[in-house]
Amino acid sequence: MLHFNLVRPASLVWFGEFISPEHGWKHLTRQLYEYELMMLTEGTLYIADEKEEYAVSAGEYLIMSPTRRQHGTRICRCRFYWLHFQCPALPASISLPAQAKIPDPKRIGEIANCLFYAEQREHRGIASHYLASQLLIELAAGNAVARAREALTPKEQLCARIREYVAWHRFSDIRIADIARELGYHEKYLSAIFHETTGQPLKRFLIQTRLTEAERLLSDTDYTVTEVAYYLNFQNPNNFSRFFRSERGMTPQEYRKSQRSRDRAIALAQSPISQ
Repeated sequence: MLHFNLVRPASLVWFGEFISPEHGWKHLTRQLYEYELMMLTEGTLYIADEKEEYAVSAGEYLIMSPTRRQHGTRICRCRFYWLHFQCPALPASISLPAQAKIPDPKRIGEIANCLFYAEQREHRGIASHYLASQLLIELAAGNAVARAREALTPKEQLCARIREYVAWHRFSDIRIADIARELGYHEKYLSAIFHETTGQPLKRFLIQTRLTEAERLLSDTDYTVTEVAYYLNFQNPNNFSRFFRSERGMTPQEYRKSQRSRDRAIALAQSPISQ
């Protein structure tokens, strides 16, 4: 496990994408003066340091620590992003395995593309340093989620996927059929597993998620009720008001007024004058 202090951004040294020649390529032998992150998108990379040999396949990453002898061990064909960076090891603010699967290839690819453009605009500029740090943070966060999921039962893993889908689509009028189609299950089976595992009907979970988002928008923003309704993809404000009143026993306007009154009372109670 490697540990990095990201109180300040990692310092990017070099970044790029490598595509090996068709025949006879093996990674060069050299001294590695900084950390190197390699994220494989095609093929397999065979590489080693003074202590260990690695075979890094497409969909995996490897972080090599500074070493006197980084070298290829076999001829190979591969394609990968490479990132040389410097970062203090302690105190640790993130930790991640030296080698593991890339948790979200699409997300990592998006960050890598942003880093390409940042480097074109300004080599080793502040944007590049922060984007390099973001790559490390995304890998660490994704691996933490993956490890947590591995500890779950298959039914719990399925429920976690449902929650993740709902979280990403919380502003939409999500139907159970939409989730079932996306995850590849029959909607009745999906509903039964969710209810059995969480104790809450899936339909109720969808309603509660939408309601929670509505309450946040009414409490924390100055959007009009009409704007909140359309933000949450209700067909019209009247449908939204009926939905909200049936769930909360008050209109959206009444809820917002009650929350604003509560916030003012809390602020007054905490002010130095009131004390």
